[in-house]
Amino acid sequence: MPSFPPPHAILLLLWLLSAAGAAAQSTIPVSPAARAALGVEIETTEAGERFAGAEASATVIAPPGRLQSAASPFAGVLVEPLVMPGAPVEAGDPLAVIYSPDFADARAELETRRLTAEHAGHLAERAARLRAEGLMADQDVQEARHDARAAELALGAMQARLDTVRPDDGPGRYRIVAPAAGVVAHVHVQSGGAVDAAGPVASIFTGERFWARAQAPARAADILLPGASARIGGWAEPGEIVSIDPEIDAMSRSLEVMVRLPEGGPWRLGLLIDLVFDAEAPEGSVAAPAAAVIRIGDNDTVFVERGDGFAPTPVTVMARSRDTVLLDGALSPGDRVAVSGLAALKNMVETG
Repeated sequence: MPSFPPPHAILLLLWLLSAAGAAAQSTIPVSPAARAALGVEIETTEAGERFAGAEASATVIAPPGRLQSAASPFAGVLVEPLVMPGAPVEAGDPLAVIYSPDFADARAELETRRLTAEHAGHLAERAARLRAEGLMADQDVQEARHDARAAELALGAMQARLDTVRPDDGPGRYRIVAPAAGVVAHVHVQSGGAVDAAGPVASIFTGERFWARAQAPARAADILLPGASARIGGWAEPGEIVSIDPEIDAMSRSLEVMVRLPEGGPWRLGLLIDLVFDAEAPEGSVAAPAAAVIRIGDNDTVFVERGDGFAPTPVTVMARSRDTVLLDGALSPGDRVAVSGLAALKNMVETG
């Protein structure tokens, strides 16, 4: 009577055969000729160090407080601009001529308030003398002083309003003047254009340093830090992150980042530049070309060269830039991975 192995031995044998088959299928054999036909190219992974955590376009702007507006205190019409963008100016230099009927009325009102203030001052002095002689009550003296003070404040407010402009030839004409020394950055109203009350007529850039405003992707929120460097496309010296908006924009899914640009660059207000925000790579991560990652099922996967074939290796993408990804998985620095022909390799995996 033939003897049979015990049932547990049969199960063990089947498990070993299954494991051997799975191991044999874990590497896809691809001959050199097949590689050439499929267009498979190879690149080498590296240890994750500093990496381009995010890339963004940015607009050159003036730092806070370095762009001052020259505004018109009255609504009117711009008769003649006296400067052009890029012109250097000193504080008090005329920038534009404006016509406004309100200007003539304001000058007349100023004289009226001056007369009122002088009269109220005389009445307050007279009240004080009468009180000293016992001929006026304290309450009446206080009211006279209050009226005099109110008249002085009203005169000062109108005087301050008119001090921001200079009279020009002709009724209702005045000149807007530069609030500070600098360079004319914008002229907001053209000749013949309407000027709103308190509306800007020109803007003066008063600094020598420039900033940039970038919209970084929301995924970079955890890797951007104030004080970190930002590489600038076409410029060797990096900028420095000054501030990061804590709120992600709901529409664009981005966050605003302010960067202080290095001195001596070819910066102009409104210039578009490219920024790359560097970040520290997570410990144990491996840097690979972004083209090496393909989706197979629910997993990000890379094809690692193993002998005469490729092993599909699931990975976790920890960070991504335009050209590089940081990966966590069964990878080591120095592994060679496929960066082209991935669709064909994926098809070989899925078809068995």
